[in-house]
Amino acid sequence: MKYPSRYSNEKFVSAAQYITEMICEKKAKIDKEDLHHRFWTNKKWSSFFRNQIATANQLVSKYGEKAVIRALKNPKTERIYSLRAPHLLPIIEQEAEIVSKENNALTKNLERKENISHRQSGNNPKNILSKLEDIDNGT
Repeated sequence: MKYPSRYSNEKFVSAAQYITEMICEKKAKIDKEDLHHRFWTNKKWSSFFRNQIATANQLVSKYGEKAVIRALKNPKTERIYSLRAPHLLPIIEQEAEIVSKENNALTKNLERKENISHRQSGNNPKNILSKLEDIDNGT
């Protein structure tokens, strides 16, 4: 899924980049700094961004993007500014469980019959393909 970037004019970014932008916003808020357009090209932010996006990709592949994003929006993570923070992982795991339960609640089990046979009646009108075959055969 693609997410709108706040730091690239009207561009959409991957989940990992969106998560990294979120964590950089948290760090900038704690450091009392402003993030500018394409801040990851700035020397100060580029190494932090690269380190965090690598971790974001790992977290997304393990827990799913929705769980990680929800964890970062959780009030408990307000002062966390690194995806490698040890106390962030339990919150992500908790959110992943909630997302899983929500997905299971939306899943509907259908009873599917096995060995279904379709009966063809002998008085079916000709379909388009059989009409075209008749035209090709000259009948």
